[in-house]
Amino acid sequence: MNLVDTHAHIDMPRFGDRAERRFAAVRAAAAGISAIVIPGVEPESWDALLEVAADLSEIAPTVRFHTALGIHPQVLPQLAPAHDSAVLTALSDRIRAAPADLVAIGECGLDFGPGGGGVPRERQVAVLRAHFALARATGLPLLLHCLKAYAVMLALLDEQPLPPSILHSYSGSAEMVPAFCRGGHAISFAGAITLPGARRPVLAARAVAADRLLLETDSPDQTPASRRPARNEPAFLGDIARAVAAAREEPLEQVAQTTTDNARRLLRLAA
Repeated sequence: MNLVDTHAHIDMPRFGDRAERRFAAVRAAAAGISAIVIPGVEPESWDALLEVAADLSEIAPTVRFHTALGIHPQVLPQLAPAHDSAVLTALSDRIRAAPADLVAIGECGLDFGPGGGGVPRERQVAVLRAHFALARATGLPLLLHCLKAYAVMLALLDEQPLPPSILHSYSGSAEMVPAFCRGGHAISFAGAITLPGARRPVLAARAVAADRLLLETDSPDQTPASRRPARNEPAFLGDIARAVAAAREEPLEQVAQTTTDNARRLLRLAA
């Protein structure tokens, strides 16, 4: 298979050390993964993320490692609100000066669940709007985190046109899929769709138009059911592709081709 992992945090310390990341990159190549997007989540990790992408490109040259930079809502508790403007300015500067392998802005978004750390919704919305403005200015797509904030996210997406972006690790309802896909946005599925008895992601996967469908691992989290208790990694993306194919009652090869074509088009990845 030729698959694209549109969201894998393989730069995070929780994924492992340099040797473990390099072994995982080789396994990804052997599993038919042709491209991996590594999203940044906090200013402190941006430099290390870019270094990881460059390092892995050397050990697994058949896999293209792409990057994204952003501020995740779950790291806002660690950042002083008074510094939001300066941090967002730094993000803008980094995005505009980033290397050619940077293909998106994010991970960013809204988290109104416990993971949001009690950060006021108004602050989360303000930070996300700044990411939106940067996307409009650069034409880059966004990698969007949305947890227990679907109505607010949808309203923000509808305010002004945005570059077609990605609702990552979608956990919303099937009924909301058409609304989220307005404006050309895509929906990506991760390991939750592989779990026994999974219903919500299965119904959502059926509801997504073929040209808006994407895959991801969200490594090191969301390990597919059959791989647990192992730590998740891009080589397991085929498990997610198979679960999506089963949900949509489509051949695996068709889902692989469709999602790879969609990722290359949306993120402007070289073939």
